Amino acid sequence: MNLVNDTLELQEHVNVSHNFDFDLVKPFIKRAERKYIIPNISQKEYDRLLSDAITDADILKIKTLLTEASSNLAFHLGFTQLVVHVTNYGTVQTDLENTNAVDWATRRDLQRTYVQAGFEALDDALKAMELYLDKFPDWRDSEAFTIFDENFNKRTDEFQRHFNISNSRKTFIALKPIIREVEEQYFLPMLGKETMDLIKRRSVIPVLMRALELAQKAEVALTIAKSVDSGAFIMTGSSAIYRWEQLPWEKSSEYSDERLEKLREAKQNAGEEYLKKLKTLLQENPEIFPNYISNVSNTSGNILKLKSGLAL
Repeated sequence: MNLVNDTLELQEHVNVSHNFDFDLVKPFIKRAERKYIIPNISQKEYDRLLSDAITDADILKIKTLLTEASSNLAFHLGFTQLVVHVTNYGTVQTDLENTNAVDWATRRDLQRTYVQAGFEALDDALKAMELYLDKFPDWRDSEAFTIFDENFNKRTDEFQRHFNISNSRKTFIALKPIIREVEEQYFLPMLGKETMDLIKRRSVIPVLMRALELAQKAEVALTIAKSVDSGAFIMTGSSAIYRWEQLPWEKSSEYSDERLEKLREAKQNAGEEYLKKLKTLLQENPEIFPNYISNVSNTSGNILKLKSGLAL
């Protein structure tokens, strides 16, 4: 059993004829849910959503969004194969006498539509799940969600506040390895683990709130600076969008190499400036950050710009 199980359910989200053979797309539905849905919501939460016993309106709405995502992403994955049939006599392609195959431009736009519609629905579902977090305990306690608890920016909206990623949780997830690298390279040597943990607790003390804000801004800026060279993101204006799937007609970036370098340099400089402000704040409040003061007493106390990053 999957989120989409027959032609009627499929027709709610994808334009197919009433006599469409559901068995043609079924393998791609399984693959789409295995590849995109389950890793993002956890296997336990996926199994729960398949139950017919769900009556909660909010959960049913999210299930509908995930079903929409599954339907569109299945057609994206199977786009080139749905008209191909493997028989005992070889591989053939459907070609009806009174119909014309769509041209390449239409195929391009159609496949892009499947990709965009599928991931927009997935993002909307994940955003709603964050809003109703208590209704999804299996997801909340799974690796699909808890891997973000270790960072200064724990949620999509927190990262979005400082740089436009189109409110995409999938983009946020894709940035996760870079965020982890940034904390290891810049924050851990500068702050020490104890001070990092203190700031991440999200205290209502004004000084700690300001420290978290500066840490979040620095983390976002330095993450974007590192992501520029990864090739995994499309840079448009002031936004970064994760490349869901490599499509032949799309480029890795809409920025020229020169503009990408300017973006990288600007974000690197911005991140370093936020780190300096954070350092000053910590030094001015030794009673709140005793572990930081103890840590810098054994060093020069200055931020040094090194090729590998910043250090005390």
